[in-house]
Amino acid sequence: MRVAQLLLSSLLCVALFGQAKLESDELQSNVGQASPIPQDGDASREASVEAQKLEYIVGLYEKEASDPVPKGREIKMVSSTGQEFSCVLPTGEAEEEEAEEDLKTMVKRKLLTAFKDQCLVSKNSGYWSYEVCLYKGVTQFHGEQSEDQRVSFSLGNYRKDLDDYPQLDEEDAERPSESAESRKIREALAVETPESVIYAQRYAGGTSGRRTLVQFVCVQQRSRFDGAPGTVIEVKEPREFHYTITVASPHACVSEYSSKSKVPVPKLLTPLKQQCIYMNQGWWNYEFCYNEHVRQFHMETVNTAVSDKETKTKKTTSQTVTTVDFFLGRKTSNSTIRIHKGETPSTSYASQEYYDGTTCDLTNLPRKVEVRYVCDADTTKSRIMSIQETSTCEYILVIATPLICVNETFQPVQPKLLQISCHPSMGSLEKGDKGADDDDDQD
Repeated sequence: MRVAQLLLSSLLCVALFGQAKLESDELQSNVGQASPIPQDGDASREASVEAQKLEYIVGLYEKEASDPVPKGREIKMVSSTGQEFSCVLPTGEAEEEEAEEDLKTMVKRKLLTAFKDQCLVSKNSGYWSYEVCLYKGVTQFHGEQSEDQRVSFSLGNYRKDLDDYPQLDEEDAERPSESAESRKIREALAVETPESVIYAQRYAGGTSGRRTLVQFVCVQQRSRFDGAPGTVIEVKEPREFHYTITVASPHACVSEYSSKSKVPVPKLLTPLKQQCIYMNQGWWNYEFCYNEHVRQFHMETVNTAVSDKETKTKKTTSQTVTTVDFFLGRKTSNSTIRIHKGETPSTSYASQEYYDGTTCDLTNLPRKVEVRYVCDADTTKSRIMSIQETSTCEYILVIATPLICVNETFQPVQPKLLQISCHPSMGSLEKGDKGADDDDDQD
């Protein structure tokens, strides 16, 4: 019972190009590098080819179909050896997807799998080094890494009940059953930049009450980690006995989790709430506060002379003041976020109109601004990329952000995998076997 490579490749060509029979020289010109891929057992061979963003797998079976015939168009094919096959061409219609795992559960499960029994060590933090044994504890030490040759302090033990998912929560989650002690730790170790953190852990009960926030941020270049699942990129002590350790990992990228591709852009932008982004461009400064306003202003340093009556001398004090201030637009009921699909994901963007800005002296109309959100997967923070006055007192502000990159609009198109199932027609198998026996006799 044999299925020759030529037979397999001929069927592949027939499936893709609609020909009934091909010679070996035609096969090379039409298929190129298509070749059989062995499967378990001797009963099937597969080959794949990519055409028009569709990837086909042709399965050849030496027995008649016993399973239900897949949906599609059935056609007859004849191999170069004369064997007849009945093949089903897939329709390409998407089948119903299985229920997806809860996104937070998926994130934690994948990170737990990647970092299981892993301890990350940071040795570039001055006098102290830090050892983060994820899901266990955090240690600060000086000297050799072995415990009997170093001075060390515990920075806390892992608290499962204090996990957060800043990018995945639309609002701060209500926790009515949380104890006062847990709430106090959570507030003391707040995530400062929720837009760049997909998952945060808290460690408490360390030496003299030390506590640590370990936050995971996305870095997609796996080559940076020398085979490790991640690395410590920053250690801070914002106040005494309170630490923030940032771990970069490709497993902390929301694009790793397919569920996010269906999440609407407005929800993906939720981490921008209650914060403002600034940019200086020449004489002007710009302020963007998501779902609130866009402001243009100028600031100057003013020196003021103050007389000291006791010493009878004058002192000069300096302060920065805003001298010119315009609102380019405010959020209104019409500020709906809309998706604009370009020819490619990189030319697509989401837009939002802000109206009712400061009245323009030249047009006597309120200023207005279109805010465009574009995907920037190479950064961990959202930023103002550009501002342009397209016509008098009308503006376009571009926000580059990693938050929306996971949405399907901004994802590269992936080839669809379609299977062409081929089974011998009734009586064809016996005919093929007889031909093969005759060949053996001639040899």
